[in-house]
Amino acid sequence: MAKETQPLLGQEPQQEDDSFIGKIKRTFRGQNAMLLFYLVGVVLIGTTNRVTFKIMQYSTINYGYFDSQFTTFVYLPINFAVIFFKINFTKTITPEMRRFPTYKFLVMGFLDSLQGLLIVVGGLYVPGIMQNLLLQGSVPVTMLFSIFLLRPRGCSHCRKVKSLLKSKNITFAEETTLPETCTATNCLCRVTVNGMEIDTNNMGDLLDSMKQLNRKVVLYTSAKSWETHVKSFYSLAQYVGAVIILSGLVVSVFPALKSGAGAFKYDLMFFTATIPTALSGVYKEIAFRDAEDMDVWYLNGWVALFQFLIGLTYAPLAAVMSGLPIRDIPSNLYQGLFCFLLGRNFVVDKCLTSFPCGDTTICCDSCNGVYPGVSDVSALWGMLMYMTANVAYNVFLVLVIKHGSAALMYVASTLVLPLGSICFTIPAFLGRNATKFNIYDGAGLVVVLVGLITYRFLGKKSAPATGVAILSNIGEPIFVEVGQDNPAFKPRTREQIRGNYYQRLGLDPARGVLNP
Repeated sequence: MAKETQPLLGQEPQQEDDSFIGKIKRTFRGQNAMLLFYLVGVVLIGTTNRVTFKIMQYSTINYGYFDSQFTTFVYLPINFAVIFFKINFTKTITPEMRRFPTYKFLVMGFLDSLQGLLIVVGGLYVPGIMQNLLLQGSVPVTMLFSIFLLRPRGCSHCRKVKSLLKSKNITFAEETTLPETCTATNCLCRVTVNGMEIDTNNMGDLLDSMKQLNRKVVLYTSAKSWETHVKSFYSLAQYVGAVIILSGLVVSVFPALKSGAGAFKYDLMFFTATIPTALSGVYKEIAFRDAEDMDVWYLNGWVALFQFLIGLTYAPLAAVMSGLPIRDIPSNLYQGLFCFLLGRNFVVDKCLTSFPCGDTTICCDSCNGVYPGVSDVSALWGMLMYMTANVAYNVFLVLVIKHGSAALMYVASTLVLPLGSICFTIPAFLGRNATKFNIYDGAGLVVVLVGLITYRFLGKKSAPATGVAILSNIGEPIFVEVGQDNPAFKPRTREQIRGNYYQRLGLDPARGVLNP
């Protein structure tokens, strides 16, 4: 049925089409149309991002460490050019942002650099479908580290108050009723004695003076017991989703276990990238807990800088993972650069010109696409395609978060999983390296997808978060909440607490003397 809209002065009433076609037309209007465009872009470009990542690996099959470092390095001039412009010509990068501790960027860079190394070098001989699935292992691994590292322990003042009560042999009950954003500078800890709140900064003498009374002391703190934390931090659906994801991964790697230790070794090496991925995400939650806001370019510029510099120190680890002597790493970087820029092949003897290779015999270079069994795309085009797709993917994700929400970002990125897996089986995309879709891949994909849906969309619902997208040149970008607070509880000043206590004792709140 058509709805009649209110006419403008001097105009005829307009009929609004309420049919199915009419609803579709209204969906494509204005901002909704742009948001839909961004969502479709995330799905399509995200799929392209994963496929071109594997194409890049094939085209530079013997230069994984170079890939890891170079794909980080190219972001530095881009990020810092934008940062320079924003600092000098806009006010979007505030003095507060610039005062953010640099060492926190360093820690993020350390973890992200290790993640990139494990994904690029460790994933050289992992099929694209398997990479697509193993990356989802970051969900249960992140849950595990979050449970252990994000348990609210109360701020330093809360812990001192608790220690003081114990030192005076005072029996007290502990209740967790305060927000988890309690910090040393904004402490929300409070203590009540027989229902009266006392000043936690000067309670020692008060407790001593009341020793003769039958006290009922309650400590209200943001700290949580392990049992309460585990039950409340994630919902049952999220725990179930994580278990389902792990089950799907086990199904997926089963053929590698059957085929021998070689294939499973590479799968396991690639999966270990979820550890620094999870630690990086958890650390960013902690680091930005007290930050009111953070510019995404400023953040990612500093993280990329430290990621590149720290990545240079990972050369020995890269050598071990690549099966190279450590002394050959400089020449390997040099060869990787010329492989990329000039398409020059260096590894041409005692090597295989098609897969499978990598366990006992290495692949020949196909930097110019000369060996389609290794790569029919040149290293130059392979890397340019990936970096272009990755930049576009990050931009579209930020646009979805800006004009939509983090929830929509997760919806779109979830759709990338099945589409990416399908694309890895199409020869038009990966040539002779297209993977045949077997029953284990199909079963693993379905199970992991069910786990992701259960975790992301059937878990506990929270209020819309304010946050920042942490972009990534390798792996998946994440969304981190910043400046979290709870306006429902506002801490009282020391004078308010002391005045309340004096008033309950029948004293003048202002002077601490008996009222007439």
